Amino acid sequence: MAIVKMNKLSVIGLETEKAGLLNRLMDLGVVELNDQSEKLLDSEWSSIVTRDGDEDQISELDSRLTKVETALEAIARYDTAKKPLFRTRKTMSQSAYDEVLKNGASIRHEIQDVLALYDRWSESKSKENTIVSMQASLQPWIAYELPLDMTGTRSVRVLTGIVPAVADVESMKQQVSTASPDTVVTVIGQDAEQQYLSVICMRAEEEAVLDALKSFGFTFALFKDLTGTVKENVTRLNEELAETKKEQEELEQKMASFAAKKEEIQYYYDSLLMERDEAKAAENLLKTKKAFYFDGWVPQRACDQVKKVLEDAGCSYEITEPEKGEETPVLLDNKGLVVPFEAITSMYALPKSYEVDPTPIFAIFYFIFYGMMFADMGYGLILAAACFLLLKKFPLENTGYRLVKCLGFCGISTFIWGALFGGFLGDIITVVADTFFGATIEITPLWFNPLSDPMKLLIFSCVLGTVHLFIGMGVKAYMYLKDGKIAEAIIEVLAWYLFLIGLALLLFGGSLFDGASGIGKWLAIVGAVVIVGGPLLRGKGVGKLLGLWDLYGTTSYLADILSYSRLLALGLASAVIAQVFNALGSLFGGGIVGAILFIIIAIFGHALNFALNALGSYVHASRLQYVEFFGKFYEGGGDAFQPFEKKTKYVKLVKEEK
Repeated sequence: MAIVKMNKLSVIGLETEKAGLLNRLMDLGVVELNDQSEKLLDSEWSSIVTRDGDEDQISELDSRLTKVETALEAIARYDTAKKPLFRTRKTMSQSAYDEVLKNGASIRHEIQDVLALYDRWSESKSKENTIVSMQASLQPWIAYELPLDMTGTRSVRVLTGIVPAVADVESMKQQVSTASPDTVVTVIGQDAEQQYLSVICMRAEEEAVLDALKSFGFTFALFKDLTGTVKENVTRLNEELAETKKEQEELEQKMASFAAKKEEIQYYYDSLLMERDEAKAAENLLKTKKAFYFDGWVPQRACDQVKKVLEDAGCSYEITEPEKGEETPVLLDNKGLVVPFEAITSMYALPKSYEVDPTPIFAIFYFIFYGMMFADMGYGLILAAACFLLLKKFPLENTGYRLVKCLGFCGISTFIWGALFGGFLGDIITVVADTFFGATIEITPLWFNPLSDPMKLLIFSCVLGTVHLFIGMGVKAYMYLKDGKIAEAIIEVLAWYLFLIGLALLLFGGSLFDGASGIGKWLAIVGAVVIVGGPLLRGKGVGKLLGLWDLYGTTSYLADILSYSRLLALGLASAVIAQVFNALGSLFGGGIVGAILFIIIAIFGHALNFALNALGSYVHASRLQYVEFFGKFYEGGGDAFQPFEKKTKYVKLVKEEK
């Protein structure tokens, strides 16, 4: 169901045809190339073939890609043009793309110019950091008036240094004075960590003075290569900093001027990316002196296209179906309204190739669950409009496109359930009519108001959840029957159907019709007998007792069904929070002031409620699929089909009709 069937492909061709074949296969984009490492471990293979590919070429292309990316980042940093909310690829025909790249030499020259500017900017930025660091180191010495290069005279020594902030300077001065009465110790500055000192002493007494200073943690402060006073140096550094910043601004303007060339540089980046990918793909080939070999996977529906390409290249090939039980790459193939919900599946895990794709099955339930939990016409309109406008304005692709469209559909569901439950931004219409116009207007729900009858919604949620779980169990039975495991389908699914339905009729059937409880009793008995008896008949040793343990699984089913009560909980939470903010806004009464405050509170409150419950509904609707539904039949963990194709970052190449 909705998983594309894959065929195995093995190809042998002449070395002279390899480059052309790889290029055509890349254009086709339907063949996944297998890694050949395992074959090279086989002595029979390794004796006649070697791995293809050129590591030096790949490394060189990676280096060029890095440089182009650096140039693009430099341009983007100073490009003043408005940035789009989402980065999307520009659609271009192959011929138009090739036309742009005819100027390859000019584009490469532009890239080199940008990189040269960026290198100069980086050097200037490094210089700025050095200047700022020097300014910071000189700031505590701003009151020091002697030249920094002055260390003294023939008989006098001038010392500069620091001691910890906790050092007792007065005690230090006394000890220094005892050692050398003529020595002058001056505190130039102080911060949270250190005290900055100037010491002038006789050279003959320098050693005694240093001994006294070091007992207080004194260390020298060195002003390497600096001359003149601190103030003169700070003035000079300020001038250098201003010049450096001016230089940076000029360089930034020059880099920004390349914004007009950004697109063609992006196209050049993509051309390098495709060239690199083609070179890397060659690593999945084995070769001799004159021939090459590769194998991989191709979708059944694309086999004819691949055959034609291979025959045109004069290759010998074999296309076969996979062996029974052999895992193949997974490519989902859903149609129409189901496709957006593939985003939910892929966020969990792709199915194994032999499994059922759950997307078409759970899509309708996800649609229903999300709407029930959010359930408000106003919020639904906002969500749907935002998502579909986003898709119209931005050509999103792949998972991003699917997820946004999925949420758009969920917005429609939210509106529908809001109409059924009678909610539009909570009860905002009723509150506004009563507060500002003295009128009574109420939205009548098409079905019922959950706030007035929560038990009705709880029962409906559990019934809906039971249907959801039963369908999951049905898929499990289908998979068993497909594999010829009839006994497993009966014991693990049909028997549980009988037991659970019988249990429900036994407990609640009296309110449905006469005799329902009796029917339920016999259904439950038959189901229990099969659940317990199946392992007894088919198991061995301890395995015979598994039926009794399986019957205990009833509690697990009941817990799963109760999990669907979150449909009630989140639905009520969304409605109650909306009504609370409406009530808060109405506290200030009518009039202009009341209206302004009501609008402010309503916008803030409903925006917060929308964000919290839109996210909460998404998370919990997903959880009901991943835990309760998938847990009944789904293993997942399939490897996505990854064809050898033109993978680009900035441009989307479309095939031209011939």
